Amino acid sequence: MSRLRPTPPRPEPEPEPTRWGRLRGPWNWTAIAALIAALAAAGGLVYTGRSIDITGRSLDVARAQNQVVEQGQLTDRFTKAVDQLDRTGDDHLQARLGGIYALERLARDSPRDHPTIVEVLSAFIRSTTPRPPNPDGTSGPCPDRPPAADVQAALTVLGRRNPDHDNDTRIDLTQTCLRNTNLDHANLTEAQLTRVDLTGANLNSANLHVAWLDDANLTRTNFMRANLTGANLTGATLTGATLHDANLHVAWLDNANLTDAEFNGADLTITLLRNANLIGARFDRADLTGAQLTDARLNGARLVAARLTDARLNGARLVAARLTDARLDGTTLIGADLFGANLNGANLTHTRLNGTNLNGAILVRTDLTGAVHDDATTTQVKVKQDVIGAWW
Repeated sequence: MSRLRPTPPRPEPEPEPTRWGRLRGPWNWTAIAALIAALAAAGGLVYTGRSIDITGRSLDVARAQNQVVEQGQLTDRFTKAVDQLDRTGDDHLQARLGGIYALERLARDSPRDHPTIVEVLSAFIRSTTPRPPNPDGTSGPCPDRPPAADVQAALTVLGRRNPDHDNDTRIDLTQTCLRNTNLDHANLTEAQLTRVDLTGANLNSANLHVAWLDDANLTRTNFMRANLTGANLTGATLTGATLHDANLHVAWLDNANLTDAEFNGADLTITLLRNANLIGARFDRADLTGAQLTDARLNGARLVAARLTDARLNGARLVAARLTDARLDGTTLIGADLFGANLNGANLTHTRLNGTNLNGAILVRTDLTGAVHDDATTTQVKVKQDVIGAWW
């Protein structure tokens, strides 16, 4: 009987790992470190964002406080300057001058206050140099003297302001006495100058675009190279005024008195000069293309080499006017009086001469080609030589 071999013991199965056992396995420390770094970075961003937000709000508060302080300082400067302006008498002249220049500085520092300062300085001038009224309510004469130093200073400041900050505010010097003032190169765009007295004033190269100068006294005023485009000078007096090379494009000068005024080289295109008094005025080389001169008085006026193409001179009086080498092509002269006028070398092609008086006129090398006339056109000319297109 053989011996039985003992059976070797069977190995015990390994127990299933628990959840904690699985967690206690080998850890990925690299991943854990990356996670911690990411969380720290996120926390830093949150903290930084909150810090920036708090800082931004603090800056806004500080900025608002600074603005309040700054506005208070500007208000104090304005009040002090106006108080200086309010001091009357010769002994306070320096105080007033200081107030005027302080307001100018304030207008530059604070565009917000610029329109108010324009109004304050305008009111100062109006109250200081008002034009006296006549008993019938019309404007009386101004004293013939130069302006006071403070008035001239206020005018100078207004004239050199920055108009971009006007915000529709207009300089208003209505019915003031400003004789012999110096407004050289002044910017008076859209200024209200109705019935102002600027006799003998200097407005050389001044900008008076769309300014109101109706019924103003501009006797002997210097407007050389001034910009008067679109300006209203209806009824104004410009006796002896100088407007050489001035720009009066589409300006209104109806019923104006321009006796002996000088417009040599000026631009008067499409300008209104109806019923204007231009006796003895000088328009040499001036451009009056399309100008309206109906019933205007140009007796003895000089229009040498002037351009009046397509102008209207119906009923105008040009007795003894000098129109040598002038261009009147397409001009309407119906019922006009050119008695004794000098038309040497003038171009009157296609001009309307119905009822025009050419008696005593001088026509040498005058071109009348295509001119329209009728039986009422009188042609007992004084001199007729080399006339082109003559019909008589």
